[in-house]
Amino acid sequence: MRYQSRLLQSSVRTILALAAITPLAFAGKTPPPEPEPQPDFESAFALNAGVGNAALSTARESTRDVGDRLFRLRAGLRPAEHTVSEEVAPAAGSKGGMTTTRSVSHMNCWEVYGSLFYYTESQDSQTQILRTGVVGGPAAVSLFQPDTDIDIFGGTVGIERYINENWSAGFALTASNTDVDVSFAGSSDLDSISVTPYLSYYKSDVFGATDFWADVMYSHGFHEFDTQRFTGTGLAAGSPNADTDQIEFTTGLNFQSGSVTHGPYAGVRWIDGSIDSYTEIGAGGASIPEQDVESLASILGYQLSFPIATSAGTLVPQVRGAWEHEFEDDGNEFLGISLGERDEDVGVFGAGIGYYFNNGWNTVLDYEARVSSHVEGHYVSLKVGKEF
Repeated sequence: MRYQSRLLQSSVRTILALAAITPLAFAGKTPPPEPEPQPDFESAFALNAGVGNAALSTARESTRDVGDRLFRLRAGLRPAEHTVSEEVAPAAGSKGGMTTTRSVSHMNCWEVYGSLFYYTESQDSQTQILRTGVVGGPAAVSLFQPDTDIDIFGGTVGIERYINENWSAGFALTASNTDVDVSFAGSSDLDSISVTPYLSYYKSDVFGATDFWADVMYSHGFHEFDTQRFTGTGLAAGSPNADTDQIEFTTGLNFQSGSVTHGPYAGVRWIDGSIDSYTEIGAGGASIPEQDVESLASILGYQLSFPIATSAGTLVPQVRGAWEHEFEDDGNEFLGISLGERDEDVGVFGAGIGYYFNNGWNTVLDYEARVSSHVEGHYVSLKVGKEF
């Protein structure tokens, strides 16, 4: 027993001695380098899915019914008229003729307007199974895409020219800011500017008492992102730029049933863009390749407007519903991998109220909801314009 006690004490002294001389043994020597953190591509997939969807949502919502032109076309409202007094000279050769005056109505030829809008969108998480294709490796990898929230706030200023009773053309400039929150992956802030020319046509009594209208719009968007990604070893930041192009064509028919203007409308919207490649700065940062974004959707809906004449102008409540079909089934691609599945079918429901004063002023408050299996969005805007 005494021998075992001495052996234990000797072992403890040996361990303490080795612990004491270990720092001396490495004195003046460089410790082995720690391994550099490796990029976390799973969070990169998730964040860039949110970035791509934000680019599409911003392009779509920033140009949605610019200048309330679609609201007006669906309601069948034409530009207001103003009355002026004109002098009428006596007929040639008449004796003792006197100059008279008369009141003449002219269509307002111009409108200037401004609007503010807010859009919020929630996207449910998605899980994908990816085949690795590596011999001897795992057969599949599960990629988790977290819940994503998008909030867009912006404003538009524009001018529209009424060429005649049928044709009008306009130009709008929109600025917006978009916040993107990708749960467990990171976030992004997006500043955008869009330039939007458009052309509208309205013709009364084309098919009996049925009116026809059509509108075509083009928009180019300039976008600047600031991204922050959680890498597991820290925070990596990036600043990519993006450009989007959008073309939208909408047409419809208006029927008159008493005091109700109603009818079907249909359209097609194409958005194409790219997000530049960039290199993240920070722990675990990665080189992110260019991402292409694209959407091709058709719209089919029906609307009811209720113009109510008052002493000061026309009050117009309006309700509508539409089915939107997305032809680009797969989400945006990143490193050749699809970033989630898009909902093919979206229900779009809207309601608004406008007041068009006899003196040329007008204002429209509009709301729209977008509902699908993975996405829910809500939009509200207030527009004020003056015709002259």
